[in-house]
Amino acid sequence: MPLTPDTTDKSWFHQNPKKTLALIIGVVLLLNVFAAEKILQFYNHQHGVYLETDPRYIRLKEYRPGTRLMLPFPPDYQPFTEHVFTKKYSLRIDGDGFIMPSRKYAHPDLSLVFLGGSTTECLFVDEDKRFPYLAGTILGKETGQKINSYNAGMSGINTLNCIDILVNKVIPLHPRVVVFMENINDLSTLLYEGAYWSKNTTRAPIETLKKSKLLGKLLKEATIPNLNYAYKNLKTWLSQKEEDEFAAARGKKLKVDQARFNREFAMNLQIIIDICKARGITPVLMTQANRITAKPDRVVKDYVDRFGRDSGLSYREFKELYDSFNATIRRVGRENQVMVIDLAAEVPPDKKYLYDMVHFNDAGCQYAAGLIAARLKDIITPPKKS
Repeated sequence: MPLTPDTTDKSWFHQNPKKTLALIIGVVLLLNVFAAEKILQFYNHQHGVYLETDPRYIRLKEYRPGTRLMLPFPPDYQPFTEHVFTKKYSLRIDGDGFIMPSRKYAHPDLSLVFLGGSTTECLFVDEDKRFPYLAGTILGKETGQKINSYNAGMSGINTLNCIDILVNKVIPLHPRVVVFMENINDLSTLLYEGAYWSKNTTRAPIETLKKSKLLGKLLKEATIPNLNYAYKNLKTWLSQKEEDEFAAARGKKLKVDQARFNREFAMNLQIIIDICKARGITPVLMTQANRITAKPDRVVKDYVDRFGRDSGLSYREFKELYDSFNATIRRVGRENQVMVIDLAAEVPPDKKYLYDMVHFNDAGCQYAAGLIAARLKDIITPPKKS
């Protein structure tokens, strides 16, 4: 009977010579790369060249393309609305970072783009009822044209972010019209940060990624995105509140310079208008609808009172600031002979249309979409042939 060789005493390396060789070669290569890096680092430092710096990127305020989320209304915000939210809302993002539905037609007759913050995003509204999409749908039916209507809204966006989005995402779409609406995000940014070019980690236009955290961040997002998302949600649930982007400024009396704030805001509006005109795009400005009245209801008063405790502003002072930003929108539009859709004047300041101080509910989106479509119709309707 032939004897078979006994391999029980042989190590894994002896049993797998090819894999062992590959492992050794791999380790040697890594050591060589590491050694070469250190040698070149020493050489470069001797000649005044330093490359070991943290990378910086311009922050493009958008949802990651292809994202699909079902979002509940944040429980910590419930005291600031009378509306009872009983379901989750779909948020689908297309391949260019716009809120869907967006690209209905592969070859549209024209495209519209809506820029703004959470009041344009309309997160807690059914996706087919959000006013940017609904306005495009109404215009398509009334004019018989194939219209793509893009929603570039995102919570926290201000005019500086919109300039970035306009240049890098919107111009390549060759839209006929760009509609811009913002107010309170710019006001908050200037109040809490003092300038658009702050170093706030969430609103800063430039993001610095620490090398010590960069690899971990990329690995988490590339390999365990679902677990990472669940972890973030768990942290929010345990704390029962969303992350506060202005935490560092809370409790400090803020320096209010209304004239300077309005100049800064107006200059950014002017840049948006000038970029659009230079590219053959029709710019349209909108004031922000709101419930900030002379005699506020409980929801608005509670919110502004909390804001006032943080900032030292009275309700009257806050209202004056907010109203001045809407007035700046009207003035800049008038000076540039640009259409202004005055939602602040035309949408009733009532809980029927706004579920809190500034955000539309379903009825508000429908109302606003009708107003917007009626005003844009003259711009997009081809002239009749004589």
